[in-house]
Amino acid sequence: MLYIMNGKEASPSIVTITSTTDENASFSDVDCTVKSWIIDYLFLSITHHFKEKNSAEFMRAVRSFEALIDGLQLDDHQMKKKLVCGFLARVMDAKNLDVQYTQEEEVKPLMSAVVVWNAMDKVVADANLHQTVKRLLFIQSVSVCLEKGMPSMAKDALQWFERECDLPQKLQMKLASIVSAKNTYDAYLTSFSFTRLLDQIQAFLDSFLEENPSSFLLQAASKVVHARQEKDKSGAQSQKLLEENDGETIETLQENGGETIENDEELVLHSTLNRHKKRLLGKHTQPWNPESAKKPAKNFKESKLKVTRLSARNRSPPSVENSMLRTRKMWTSGEDKFLKAGVRQYGEGKWSQILQEYDFGDRTSVNLKDRWRILKKRELV
Repeated sequence: MLYIMNGKEASPSIVTITSTTDENASFSDVDCTVKSWIIDYLFLSITHHFKEKNSAEFMRAVRSFEALIDGLQLDDHQMKKKLVCGFLARVMDAKNLDVQYTQEEEVKPLMSAVVVWNAMDKVVADANLHQTVKRLLFIQSVSVCLEKGMPSMAKDALQWFERECDLPQKLQMKLASIVSAKNTYDAYLTSFSFTRLLDQIQAFLDSFLEENPSSFLLQAASKVVHARQEKDKSGAQSQKLLEENDGETIETLQENGGETIENDEELVLHSTLNRHKKRLLGKHTQPWNPESAKKPAKNFKESKLKVTRLSARNRSPPSVENSMLRTRKMWTSGEDKFLKAGVRQYGEGKWSQILQEYDFGDRTSVNLKDRWRILKKRELV
């Protein structure tokens, strides 16, 4: 069978490609469409890792998401997803009180999450759910501080809510009494637990994804994977037949009467190509993961919302020594704070995990190990 394209014979693969390619389409339009697909996929990946509580993969997807949308003109649909991602990032960091999403050091992740959630009142279709999650955020902002043994921080959080948010008076009084008693295991905190907050957020995500499907690339990739598996299965069967018949004659017994097929040259060729392909390709390399280095937003605006944490360099002014030295980058107080928090969370020696969890710029796990040794020597830890 011949395939004709522009008056010439062509292969089926070329016809398939050209049939989906419009020469009149501008690169900018095509580029915009592809980026919108990737944004949708990354959003779906972020929600999946949030549900699975996979912090490492979640943060990797969030960084990729923010790197992609940086500088883009987002439509309303994409802006909603940006808000949701910013909110989920802060909830994922709920118990990491050493990280920040704003310039105000007193504003902890869950406190910042309240501000973002307030801005999502048009995104959340269920008004009752919006109020329920908001109440849980208030309560858990205080509860997490008490759980970490920081009642003074819990008190500061309450005062900040009174100034900046519409904290209901009855709830304020109830939480104030719990903070005064330093009762981490108060029945009220237990009934409005962090697990309950996550369940309510998951209910919102399920509803949001149903109304705003983001599965185009996922479905396309699933079809490719399925086809590849079928091809690999067929290749494996062919290879087995070749080995059984010494590569000379292929005999396949059919269930409908034992019909024999001999010298199947196409099958032999397919199997041979598969073996050469495996030798040529070798091992797969790891995909490149983009990293972002963003400037912090001064005020909360949807267009200026930072999805990821603020880096230590954004929050700590560079020292004079650091600006003078080119070959050696001095450690900032913010980075030391990250390092101490990482060791508390993961333990000494888990430098790779700490490096992935906190933003140390271009430092390596060896840099973290050396710095920790210096801090111990100076008795600063």
